Amino acid sequence: MGGGSGRALLCAYDITAWSKGYAAMTRDIAAAASHGTDDEAGFTLVELLVGLALFSLLATMLFGNVRFGLQAWQRGSVNTERFERIMISQDLLRRAIGNFYPMLVRGEAIQPYIDFDGAKEAISFLGYAPTVANGGRFRFKVFVERQHGETSLVVNAAPELADPNVSSNATRTILLSGIERAEFAYFGTPAPGQDPQWNDSWTKRTDIPSLVRIRVVTAPGVPELWPDLLIAPRIQADVACVYEPITMRCRGR
Repeated sequence: MGGGSGRALLCAYDITAWSKGYAAMTRDIAAAASHGTDDEAGFTLVELLVGLALFSLLATMLFGNVRFGLQAWQRGSVNTERFERIMISQDLLRRAIGNFYPMLVRGEAIQPYIDFDGAKEAISFLGYAPTVANGGRFRFKVFVERQHGETSLVVNAAPELADPNVSSNATRTILLSGIERAEFAYFGTPAPGQDPQWNDSWTKRTDIPSLVRIRVVTAPGVPELWPDLLIAPRIQADVACVYEPITMRCRGR
């Protein structure tokens, strides 16, 4: 009897202790849950305003960088297109003027002269088409054109035997627009016995200039992409001319 009573008391004591421990653990869990809920209740108004301000600042900075990149790309594209157009125009002029044909003509003058008319803002000559093989000779005129407040460098080309009074026979091409001015100069001796120099005109001469210079000044605010173009004519004589001493001109002209 004594041993049974002792074991019963020990079991009762264990149950009481376990109940107290379980109740304490339950209170701790409830307190922790309550404390965590209070800490994670949400953001305050000040925190929200600060977050929105930072987000707006970052968005503004990002948009500014993107806009700057787009503007830089657009300017680069415009400059690249203009540079390519300048290179194409210079190549066309180099071929046309470099291959101009110095045909002797008489006109109303006693002494024949070369069919080449060079002024400060225009040049007219007879030459071969720079992009057509065996396409015959063309009469070219490169000049400065001013229309509607804009200055452009223009070239007209018409077949040699075409009627100059019919405008439809000529092809008009704008080489470069939006310029301030364009100037032509001709290097050679202005008169026998004088030293070679640059001249503003070269008209009705018996010789051809050693060099032709084309200088283009771009409009304000436009990048300067046109270097001075120097062209040396390659044909120095009218090889098709059969001179007749009696008429003092080329046969058939």
